[in-house]
Amino acid sequence: MKKVLLMAVMFFSVVSCTTHEGVVKEKDIPMFAQKEGAKLNDGNIKLVAWMTEPSKPRHGEPFKVVTYWKFKEQLPEGWKLFFHFEDETGEERFIYDHEFLGGRVNRLALNRIIRETSEIKELPRHFDSNSMYIRTGFFKGRERTVPEEKYNDGKSRLNLGPVAITQPNILRKRMDVYAVAARSRSQIKIDGEFNESFWSNASRDDRFWQVTGNDLSPIKTTVMAAMDDKYLYIGFDVEDDDIVAHYKNDGDPLWEKDDVVEIFIDPRGEGKIYYEIQVSAGGVKFDTKFNGRRKNRDDSWDSKIKYAVKVDGTLNDPSDKDKGWRAEIAIPWESIEDAPNIPPKDGETWKVFFYRINRHTNKKSKPTDFSAWTPPYSRDFHNLKYMGELHFVYEEIL
Repeated sequence: MKKVLLMAVMFFSVVSCTTHEGVVKEKDIPMFAQKEGAKLNDGNIKLVAWMTEPSKPRHGEPFKVVTYWKFKEQLPEGWKLFFHFEDETGEERFIYDHEFLGGRVNRLALNRIIRETSEIKELPRHFDSNSMYIRTGFFKGRERTVPEEKYNDGKSRLNLGPVAITQPNILRKRMDVYAVAARSRSQIKIDGEFNESFWSNASRDDRFWQVTGNDLSPIKTTVMAAMDDKYLYIGFDVEDDDIVAHYKNDGDPLWEKDDVVEIFIDPRGEGKIYYEIQVSAGGVKFDTKFNGRRKNRDDSWDSKIKYAVKVDGTLNDPSDKDKGWRAEIAIPWESIEDAPNIPPKDGETWKVFFYRINRHTNKKSKPTDFSAWTPPYSRDFHNLKYMGELHFVYEEIL
């Protein structure tokens, strides 16, 4: 009887060791996996190998990062595995954090190879690169494991990659801005009506996208552009069956509650000094200047715009069905202080975003309520590298 019990104990011990969560043998590591042997925390953790599935991830599709680890001691409670995905410049990061092995085990099999699979929901469509660098390690709060020097990227992240990925499909837009003929300039009246003949001949685009770039916006917005020797003229004509505007004073945070159209201008295209102008359906403006992405915001900057709003409906009344509203905006060249040339020269280009925020009475906004002429590929309207272009053309329109 004792012999039978001893055999049973030995059997279950072997089974428990060989079937431990994630444990594999070295021969189970695919030949095409990247063999590393990188050590963290003075050798207590070792990354044996890693790979992606598929080997060449595709934009807009899910992929996996498969890693093989060895531990000399247990991972302390609360520590998680992280992955940071970047291009060669260290930009465009998206991240994936999760519990090792999905938190399915309390104690790891020490000194054994453990296979861990991290399933990434999507390689973002906006990841504007055909190669991807992966940084990994373990963290808890602000603490991170420390890789050995040759693998440490300087931020206590284990440096992997590069991984070849598909070519991104980024929408790049350009709008030609034509000059209003001298004999037509006397007719210009900023009234929100667009009755002047030059607006019929100006460049226009009514294909606005959801800001994520996944699809066209379901609500129609048209943007137009023209110029003369004093002003850049931008017109918005938007469809809206429930027009909302609460703020009354210039400088109020219009984007929080009101229907607004927005213009971002980066005249040098460097992602440093840029300008933001908003006009609400209630005829209120907000303008500011930045030096660096979302940095050094200067609300004292005055765009000195001339503008007018025309509403086809009633504000803040959900009982009726509105048709839409229009905003006609004249931006003085002299207000764009950092421009290379004032006015811009023939053939010059400026970087721009045109946005629209569509609000609803007593309803929360949906992702589709945020739209853009050219998408920033996120809800962050300041994703400057995806700006479109205004191309100034000294051909006259009547």
